Amino acid sequence: MPSLAFLSGGGEMGALMRTHDWSTSPIGAPGTWPQPLRAMVRLILNTGHPMYIWWGLEGACLYNDAYRECIGDERHPSSLGRPALEVWEEIWPIIGPQIQQVREGRGATWHVNHLVPITRNGHREDVYWTYSYSPIDDEQSPHGIGGVLVVCTETTAQVLANQRMAAERDQLGQLFEQAPTFMTLLSGPQHRFEIANPSYRTLVGGRDVVGKTLAQALPEAVAQGYQELLDQVYASGEAYIAKGARFTYQSGPGGALAERFVDFVYQPIKGRDGRVTGIFVEGADVTDRELADAALRASEAKYRELARVLAESNQAKDEFLATLAHELRNPLAAIGNALALQRHAQHDAHLLQSSRSIIERQLVQMVRLIDDLLDLSRLTRGLVDLRRAPLSLVEVVRQAVESCRPAVEQAGHRLVASLPAHECVVDADETRLLQVLSNLISNAAKFTPQGGRIEVSLRCEAATALLSVRDDGIGIPPDLLDAVFDMFTQVHRTHARVGDGLGIGLTLVKQLVERHGGSVVAHSDGPGTGSEFVVRLPLASQALHALTCADAGPPALAGSGLRVLVADDNADATDSLALLLGLAGNEVRTASDGLQAWAIAQEFQPQVMLLDIAMPGMDGHEVCRRVRATSWGRDALLLASSGWGQPEVRRHSAEAGFDHHLVKPLDYDAVDALLAGRSGRSG
Repeated sequence: MPSLAFLSGGGEMGALMRTHDWSTSPIGAPGTWPQPLRAMVRLILNTGHPMYIWWGLEGACLYNDAYRECIGDERHPSSLGRPALEVWEEIWPIIGPQIQQVREGRGATWHVNHLVPITRNGHREDVYWTYSYSPIDDEQSPHGIGGVLVVCTETTAQVLANQRMAAERDQLGQLFEQAPTFMTLLSGPQHRFEIANPSYRTLVGGRDVVGKTLAQALPEAVAQGYQELLDQVYASGEAYIAKGARFTYQSGPGGALAERFVDFVYQPIKGRDGRVTGIFVEGADVTDRELADAALRASEAKYRELARVLAESNQAKDEFLATLAHELRNPLAAIGNALALQRHAQHDAHLLQSSRSIIERQLVQMVRLIDDLLDLSRLTRGLVDLRRAPLSLVEVVRQAVESCRPAVEQAGHRLVASLPAHECVVDADETRLLQVLSNLISNAAKFTPQGGRIEVSLRCEAATALLSVRDDGIGIPPDLLDAVFDMFTQVHRTHARVGDGLGIGLTLVKQLVERHGGSVVAHSDGPGTGSEFVVRLPLASQALHALTCADAGPPALAGSGLRVLVADDNADATDSLALLLGLAGNEVRTASDGLQAWAIAQEFQPQVMLLDIAMPGMDGHEVCRRVRATSWGRDALLLASSGWGQPEVRRHSAEAGFDHHLVKPLDYDAVDALLAGRSGRSG
C-alpha cells in the first residue's frame, strides 16, 4: 500500500484528512492520489499561510488550518473532499471563471483586495481578499493541469481602514485651519510639508514650511532625531506616539534658542494599495504642563504641601456646603412659622403684621445670601462691570456705618467712626464700596464677643486712601492671615455668635477691592487680640470741589388706571403680585402659561405685561415677540422676569423685545417705579 507520509503533521486538517471517509469524494482515498496532488497537499499542510486546493474535474476541496480560520463553521469540516460548485455556489459567478481560466491553461490569476462576499459565522459578510489561482501540473489531466492552488490573505480590515483613512484625509483640509491642536501633513519618504495649520506654524516659530522637506524647513528637527522617527513610521506603517517630547529651535537668524515640549502622534497615511504615502502629525504644545510637572518633581515637599492644601480645601468646601444648607434652612424655618402663624391668627391684626414682618426680614436675608453667592460667582468669572464715578469716600463710610449700626448694636457692640475733615475722592462704584465696608463691619461684629468695640477709620496718604476696620474680637492665627480671603477658608470660631453667614464675605471684599485697583490685607497679633482689615484704594486724579448727595425721596407710586397682565406658572407669585398691583388702582389680569397669556393679551390689550421667561406652552420671549407684532403692543411696557440675570440672558430678553429684565424675587419698588413712569406717560 502506498505510503501516506505526505499527510503526516498538518495540525487539525492533517489529522482530519487521515481519518476522513473518502469513499464519497470524487478524488478517492489518499492512497490513490497522484504524486502532484500529494506534493501540493504536503505543501499546504506544512505552511502557516492560508492555502486551498481544487483537484480534478469536479474541483474537490482540500485546505489547511490557516484557511480553515477564514471560512467559518458553515463550510468546515463539511467541505473537505466535496466538489467546488457544491461548496462555493454562492460565489461561483465570481470564482468560477477564474478557476476555469487556470484549468484551461490560460495562466494564473492575481487579485488584490478583491471583494468576495461569503456567508460565515451565521451572516453574509463583505470580505476582501488578496489571492492567486495557480495551476498544479499533472500530465495525466486535461491540458496537463490537475488542479488549482489557491494562496490567499484576507485583507478586509486593511481595506476598510484604508477607506476610512481616505475619507478622513478628504476632510483634513477643513479641519486643519480650525483645530486648536497643531497639525501638519507630510508626504513621501523625504517628508515634504503639504499643509500646516496655524498652531503648527506657531510651534516652529512662524516658519514657512509648506512645500519644503523636513530637512529644508527644520534642520534642527533632523539633528534632534525627529526625521529618524518619521523614517521608521514611513517604513513600518506603524504610528508613533510621544508624550512631553522636547524640541528646540532658533527663533530667527541670530535669535535666542526656544524650547518647547509637545505631545504628538505620527500617524501613517496609507493609499488604497496599503502602502504608506505620507504621515499625519497631530499634537499639542504642553510646555506649560511639562514645566509645571518638572517643578513638582523637583520638590517632593511642595507636592505634599499641595496635596494637604487640596485636602483642606475639600474639607472647607464641605463645611461651606453644610453651612449653606444651614443658612438656607434658618430663614425658611422662620418663614414657615410665620405662615403657620398667619393661618391661625385669623383676624388678629397684630399677629398678621408680626408674621408679615418676619417674612419680610427673612426674605431680605435669603436674597442677600443668594446675592452674595451670585456676586462671588460673577466676580470670579470676571462678569461684574463696575459703574465708576468720582465719589466721596467719607460719605461712603458714613452710609455704611449708619446702615450697619442697628445690627452691630443689637449684637451688643459699640461702633465708632474716625473720619478726616477733608474729602477723600475715589473713582469707584458706590454700591460695591458700600458692599465692601458692610461686609468688613459685619465680619468684625460676627467675630467679636458681646460687648466689643468696632472702629472704622479713614485717612488719605499721598495718592492712596486707607480704610481700616478694627475690632477687639477673637483675632486670627498668623498662618491664616492670608488665607482668610480664600474661598471656603474660615477661622476656627469658638464664641457664641459665629453660627451665621457663609464665610464668603472676605472673598467678596478682596475681589471687589482688587477690581477697583486696590488691595486689602489682614492684621492680627494672634488669637484673642482682635484683628484689623486695611483697604487701600487709589485716589481720583482730580479731587471734586463739591459733592451733592441728595437723599432719595419716597418711591413713586404706580398710577391707577393701567391695564396690567401678569403671567407666571408660579401661582403664589402671580396672585401676590396681582394683588399688590391691584391695590395701586390698576386693572390686573393673570395667566399661568404662555398660551393663556397670549390669548388674554389679544382681548385685554394690556398697557403693561410682566412675563415669566420659562413658562410652559409658550415661553415669555415668544409671547413678547407676538405682542410687539401687534398695533396695540408696539408701545406697551413689557417686563421680563426670570431667576437668571446673566448678561447673555438679559441680551436675549432685549432681542425678544422686552423693555426691562427683572431678576426674581422681584423688587416691588422697582416694578412700582416702572409702572409709575408708564402711568405718567399715559396721563
